[in-house]
Amino acid sequence: MTRRAQLGEGVIYLQGRTPVRGERLAAEFVIPAARLADKPLTAADLRQGLVAVSTLPNIQKHACLAQIVDLEERGRGRLPGLRIVHVSSDHEEHWKEVDRFHPDIRSAGYSLCCADPASREAFVLAFGVGVEDRHRIAHGLFALRDGIFLQVEIPHDQMRSAEVGGFLERLIGGTEAPSSPTPRVTADKYR
Repeated sequence: MTRRAQLGEGVIYLQGRTPVRGERLAAEFVIPAARLADKPLTAADLRQGLVAVSTLPNIQKHACLAQIVDLEERGRGRLPGLRIVHVSSDHEEHWKEVDRFHPDIRSAGYSLCCADPASREAFVLAFGVGVEDRHRIAHGLFALRDGIFLQVEIPHDQMRSAEVGGFLERLIGGTEAPSSPTPRVTADKYR
């Protein structure tokens, strides 16, 4: 299944199904650590507690850095028990940009570029952030509690970062009772 998304004035197609609130993360993957983590990110890690997963196409671009900083500042302030992880398409070396310009960011970073192909595919399909015919992934924000999706935000315009404020407001307002989300990216059945 692919879904159409905007990339500036162009169009890209996202792979994987957008997770639905109340759905359990069933995929298995291992994503190599890139920043402030001493072990790879596994699906089992996302099945423990309240976790926000931020997906990033290019860590060296402003929209990705803005998403990282905004989620860190707002998320930690609004939900003190929230664990934040960032997963990027980029090589581990690109995470130096975060350290260089935002050394106070304490969230762990992981890089899909160095993951084994099966883990990469499992992750991008489970989160619906694969980009057809590209090695990049889409911007997205996902909240899970004990492996259950609580909130999902995949911007239709992928030149922009995910809208952190609204994502957190919806999460705070709905962490106890998952329901069907309003899709941010629609299925493109007529491609």
